[in-house]
Order: sequence, then C-alpha cells, then structure tokens
Amino acid sequence: IPAIKHSSGIYYQIKTQGNGAKPTTSSTVSVTYEGKLLNGNVFDKSNAPVSFALNRLIMGWQIGIPLINKGGSIRLIMPSALAYGTASPGLGIPKNSVLDFEITLVDVN
Repeated sequence: IPAIKHSSGIYYQIKTQGNGAKPTTSSTVSVTYEGKLLNGNVFDKSNAPVSFALNRLIMGWQIGIPLINKGGSIRLIMPSALAYGTASPGLGIPKNSVLDFEITLVDVN
C-alpha cells in the first residue's frame, strides 16, 4: 500500500485533498465512510453522509481527518491503540484490531 506514516503511527493515503474548509478537532464533520479489518471484512459503512463531532470520535479519525479539506477523501490504516484498543466495540471488530477506513469529507462546520 503506498501510504505515508504519520508520527502518531497511522498510515494514510490522501486520495483527494479537497479544496474547502479544513477541519479541526472542534469541528463537526459530515462524512461517508467504509471501515474494514485488514482481512477485508467490512464492519461498518455509510452510503449517505453522517455527521459527528470530531472530538468525540476515535483518535485515529481525530488525527487523520484534519489532513484533508472539505471535498477530500483519505484512507486511514490505524493501529488498535488509536482505534478501540483492547476493547471490542461490538460484533465485527475484535479487540486489538488494526482498522482500515476510506473516508470522504463531505462538509465541515
């Protein structure tokens, strides 16, 4: 995977930078996304935009989403410590899982 290693330990691939507003951790972001395990199993996906307060999301998203602007898309591969760590948030994501997300930043508020 041609990716850049962030100092946090996340690997990322900017698919499209976008040219709108750049989010901060205090932003509310509207995104579409797909989350997978490294074996390719999809554990979550949004087909329509969903909004979140960025500072309430897993640390990997808080670090990765501000790397792009509104209209951009990014792939984030994050170690478990920046996702759910030693806890399993539910079916489909075992504890200590490395997660692979494709995220499109639809809007920033």
